[in-house]
Amino acid sequence: MAQSIEQLSYEITTGALAAQERALAGLRTRAATLLATASIAGSLLGTEAGRSTLNAWGILGLASFALCLASAMWVLMAHELLLGFDGQALLGESDRGETTEISDAYRAVSSWIERRLDLNRNMIARLSWWLTVSSVLLIAEIVLWTISLIG
Repeated sequence: MAQSIEQLSYEITTGALAAQERALAGLRTRAATLLATASIAGSLLGTEAGRSTLNAWGILGLASFALCLASAMWVLMAHELLLGFDGQALLGESDRGETTEISDAYRAVSSWIERRLDLNRNMIARLSWWLTVSSVLLIAEIVLWTISLIG
């Protein structure tokens, strides 16, 4: 239980940062699953479609496959997200006499985290969008290769 408003603010902001870390981990897990699914679909359907001359549907399926892989890989790559802080900056402020009370320290750290939360939120939203794109491309890949096999 928080002993002060500053401590409560700190606990709320660190909780939000932890939630962002979980959201990023979830996005990356889904992207890895999508990557595996696209690869399996590509190896099964693409091989069958490639046995004969590749028609327009097969080429579109191949393009969807490549773009699906690229967008899922983008989600898996490292991005400029800050999900943790070390205490050196706070110790520096304390050494300079800028932060001497514990309530001031809670305020300072909460402020630092809050600024990063907005930047992280924007990046996580972009990564989520790319994951959606990858999902749509996976569906397109499967449908296009299936049409290629039927036609």
